[in-house]
Amino acid sequence: MQMQEFFDPGNMSILRWLTGIISFDCHNRKWWKRGFTLTELLVVITIIGILSTIGLMVYTHFIDRAGNTRAVAEIRLLEKEIMDFWTTNDTLPESLAEIGRETMLDPWKSSYEYINFDAPNAEEMRRTKGQGQGQGQGQGQGQGQGQGQGQGLDKASALNSDYDLYSKGKDRMSVPALEDEASKDDIIRAADGNYLGLASEY
Repeated sequence: MQMQEFFDPGNMSILRWLTGIISFDCHNRKWWKRGFTLTELLVVITIIGILSTIGLMVYTHFIDRAGNTRAVAEIRLLEKEIMDFWTTNDTLPESLAEIGRETMLDPWKSSYEYINFDAPNAEEMRRTKGQGQGQGQGQGQGQGQGQGQGQGLDKASALNSDYDLYSKGKDRMSVPALEDEASKDDIIRAADGNYLGLASEY
């Protein structure tokens, strides 16, 4: 068929049929003309907002879990290097600098914390499971008696008997007692290395 015959007025019905498939009844669709109402737009925006919030929560949880997993692996590595140092020198390192790890940072860009219990003031920094109460009672000469009560770290619930090693976690804050809110996201070594993980789960 030549081009002139294809565009012959007698063949225009074929062109109208082909283009009609594409534009079939679109001029009769009322929604096409009127658009969306304000209520419909608000519903769509609300749904998008809910889905975005859920997606952000899932993503944040995934990132936190990945950070915790990395911190556990790095603490395990430090633990191995500390024990290698102890095997070689028959003593624990005074600091992470002695094993060449003073610049090692956790996933939240903070230094790992290491406490050698032989170091000065180590007892004040030693990690414990919670706070404790201490009572003292004494009797002197004569008829005098005294009783005192104070609150401090519960040394009976110390996490380790050899040394402490931990990350301060996502909030980059920590105190010796695990029950404190600032310590709950810490990644800790406890039970002399038998536990590594979140302080809140210990």
